[in-house]
Amino acid sequence: MKMLSVLVMSSFLYMSCAEKRILPGSDNVKISRDQPSAECKNLGRVQGRTISVTPNLEFAIEDMKKEASYKGANYVVMETASGYDTAVSGTAFYCP
Repeated sequence: MKMLSVLVMSSFLYMSCAEKRILPGSDNVKISRDQPSAECKNLGRVQGRTISVTPNLEFAIEDMKKEASYKGANYVVMETASGYDTAVSGTAFYCP
C-alpha cells in the first residue's frame, strides 16, 4: 500500500511539472496586413497589449493572437500598432 501511494504521488508530481500549453490554437493564427479571401468569416475586433519596462511589439502581437484564438480565429488582419510598441489591434477571421 505504501508503494502504491508513493507511485501515485510521484505520478502527480511528474504531471504537475509538465509543460502545458494554454492555447494550442494561438500558434496557428496567422497575422497579416492583407485582407483574407471572401469565404473567411469575420469574428470581430481583437487587441493585444504588453505591459513591460521595455515595450515589445512581438509580445503585444502574441497577446492579440491569443485573443483571436479564444474567438476561434485562424487569421488576423493587423490594422493598428501604437507608437510605443505596447498595443496592437486588428480584425479576427476564421478561414476554412
